[in-house]
Amino acid sequence: MIKLDGLSKQDVQICNLLWNCDTLEAVNAMVKAMPPAYKNRAVVMRELMTAAQLDTVEDIHEDITAYLQRIASR
Repeated sequence: MIKLDGLSKQDVQICNLLWNCDTLEAVNAMVKAMPPAYKNRAVVMRELMTAAQLDTVEDIHEDITAYLQRIASR
């Protein structure tokens, strides 16, 4: 689960719409279909959500690597 702080109500609504999409293609289609007033913010929210998810994956990778190293050193 990702967490983004400091978002406006509009940003949260956009994130909820994007999060409920099943595929990246659906996310991109949702962004493309948005009115111009929302589209720029939606692009930013998509990028923030992607970056946050990548950070989560990196943290999990580091935890697994450390765990495996402890096992190997026994």
